[in-house]
Amino acid sequence: MMSMMEAWDPAVLAREAPTPQAPASAPHHPGSSPTTTTAATMSTFTTTSPPPASEALTSSSAALSLPPAPSAPLESAAAPTADDDEDTYLDLPLFLSPSFSPYTFANTLITSTNDLSDPQLDLTTPLSRVLFDLQEIDTHIHTLTTSSALPLLSYTGSSHSASEKVLEVVEAQVAGLKAAYERLKSEVVIKGQQSAEVLLVVERLHSVTTQLREISRALGVGRQLEVLIAELSKGDKLGEGEQGDYKALVRAAQSIREIREGRVLEGVDDGVLLVKELRQGVFQPAELYVASVAREKVWGFEPVSVAVTQGGGAGGGNGFSVAKGEMKQKAAAGALALYLLGENGEQLKGAVQKAVNEAVIACLNTLTTSLTALTTLDRTVAGVAARCQNLVALQLLLDEIPLPEDSVASGAELDGAVSTEGAVPEGKKSLLDPLLEQLDTTSLPSMFFRSVAAGLEPRIRGVVDRGGANARILKGAKDRVKSALKACVERGLLGMEDSRGVEFEIAVMTGAAGILGR
Repeated sequence: MMSMMEAWDPAVLAREAPTPQAPASAPHHPGSSPTTTTAATMSTFTTTSPPPASEALTSSSAALSLPPAPSAPLESAAAPTADDDEDTYLDLPLFLSPSFSPYTFANTLITSTNDLSDPQLDLTTPLSRVLFDLQEIDTHIHTLTTSSALPLLSYTGSSHSASEKVLEVVEAQVAGLKAAYERLKSEVVIKGQQSAEVLLVVERLHSVTTQLREISRALGVGRQLEVLIAELSKGDKLGEGEQGDYKALVRAAQSIREIREGRVLEGVDDGVLLVKELRQGVFQPAELYVASVAREKVWGFEPVSVAVTQGGGAGGGNGFSVAKGEMKQKAAAGALALYLLGENGEQLKGAVQKAVNEAVIACLNTLTTSLTALTTLDRTVAGVAARCQNLVALQLLLDEIPLPEDSVASGAELDGAVSTEGAVPEGKKSLLDPLLEQLDTTSLPSMFFRSVAAGLEPRIRGVVDRGGANARILKGAKDRVKSALKACVERGLLGMEDSRGVEFEIAVMTGAAGILGR
């Protein structure tokens, strides 16, 4: 193959094609001879003298080399062989390169076919070269298509036949899958739907059974409460019936607590008529009755009789030591029942606080009367001390009842808590511990004397401010009044282990009469 410049030299082209037959720009048809087309194109190059190219195109003249031109025109229009791609003059790697630039190729083509020193630019030769390349590519495409038509048709026919066979097999498999699906649907899906319905029925039956079981248990608890309340309603009697009184009280309170916390009738719909009747007709009245009886047991715990003490009887000694037998057990049962009935012992707190407040009010009334009639002061002070002794006995009683650790305590444990003699085991709390925390005090007697002192001071001031004989007599007997108050505290706190607490309470009570010294 000749070099690029020799292939396009006018003298060479004139020798190869002396007589032009067709215009240079005439398109090539597949039926025409490639030799005639090539000669016509070459003759155009001989009749046109190439003008010089513009100097502006010299910047990229060496950027890309042109593919070599054919050394001779095609001799025949026979079908090309497999080596035609190697015999073509086209530089296929150049055109297939990823870095191919049409602008650079065009610039190189123009600068190679024009004189760079000539100010005029002729594009006829470059355009003819490009058209000749296109005709060569078209010839190759036509040749490849013609030579490969029969193999392509044969391959397509065989592929179509194979595809039809594959389609038939696939359709047969799909039909088998559809039949299998229908069989599984009848055997699994439909039965599954039926199973879901059966499951729903079973769940509802289970819910009904659970509610019936809870209602049956609630009926049993209701009957048990009726028996316990009937035993409580017998009243205070001597004999064996009296022994079961306090036990029935605690067990009834425990049953009511289980109902209130939801361990009975758990998960039962409140709209059930029987449940409403049980709550309104049995459980609520039973709770009110048990709470009332328990408060009466706590308030009635008076081991030291105030009337006997005020009448001149012996008011000394440890009041709790007198509280033996049935009175102690009743009071213990009442205190434990109140703790079980209330949330965090609220009902026990309310009952004890009311007992302390009533004792304080009664003592203030009697002391106020004695301030104007000093002859009754000693008897009044003895009554105040007796009331304090009862509070000391109540505090010691509560300190001996262990605090239920579990709200689901058995009846035997509760009976044992009520019947326990002596101190609570070490490391366990008693009913007194949460009670004192809720009342915010160190002891019940301390709470009692501070309340009495706080109410006594304004009453003494009132007597003094009114003046008259009563005020003069009271001021004259100030030492007697303070001594009586001191003796009241000492007798009232008899049996308390904390001696410093006794001195403090004495100072509080005598300080209430301090206005008499000014």
